[in-house]
Amino acid sequence: MSVYPPRRQRPISRAHRARRRSDWNLLIRASSLAIALAITFILILSAMPRAPKTAQVQPTAPTLNWTAVPLPSNEQQKKETQVPLKVSGELAGGETSKDVPQSGSGKTSVVPGTWPGRGTGKVYFYRVEVENGLPITGETAAKSIHAILNDPRGWGGKDGSVSFTRTDGQADFRIVIASPSLTDRLCAPLTTNGVSNCRNGSNVVLNAHRWIGGAKMWFNKGKTLTDYRIYEVSHETGHWLGNGHLFCPKPGGLAPVMQQQSSDGGDNLGCIPNGWAHP
Repeated sequence: MSVYPPRRQRPISRAHRARRRSDWNLLIRASSLAIALAITFILILSAMPRAPKTAQVQPTAPTLNWTAVPLPSNEQQKKETQVPLKVSGELAGGETSKDVPQSGSGKTSVVPGTWPGRGTGKVYFYRVEVENGLPITGETAAKSIHAILNDPRGWGGKDGSVSFTRTDGQADFRIVIASPSLTDRLCAPLTTNGVSNCRNGSNVVLNAHRWIGGAKMWFNKGKTLTDYRIYEVSHETGHWLGNGHLFCPKPGGLAPVMQQQSSDGGDNLGCIPNGWAHP
């Protein structure tokens, strides 16, 4: 068996190594260029506009859920236009009897319907309620109250800075005509003694005893029941608007509406009874 000495590898020359590196770099550059060209081609294709599909279905509009509000009938519209916005002549209180029971049912009914006011300035919404069991027709009383509140001599003034819309729904305040007993309960802790009116929170409470019978002092001063009704509605609403009590500024002159003017035995501190905020 012959034994040959191991072959000796020839050393790689420096020039050969440099040539191999150059070939490898060229291969990498060529591959990178090919990848870059492929990406660019894909981007160009994706940016090109596509032809619309035939028979494309157009999206339908969303369905709106709403409830139609029926327009008022011609009779109702005629009725609303007849609601006065100022006091002219005597105001009807809606009473069917002069006898006011000490207590009614203790529950009230809202006068149905909506009556717009003057529609100027700050608009307040109010509701009229009458205690069940009282000899008072609610709609008649509400019509007089509406005229008082929206009269230019009232809180809105001639410039119409305030107006009042009557509603049978949610309201800023409510005007309740109540029996003496219910008046005392609604006005508590204020003391009304079954006689006086009051404003308590969002309640403007008109004692049916006053609404139907008025106050003796006014009659002694030559005033009418209408004059007193103007006063009680304006005075108690004035409290709801944030006004406090005032006193007679000058004997012989008109009393400010926020002066207390229901004292049956007084002389109104020397002032002429007045129920208007802007007489």
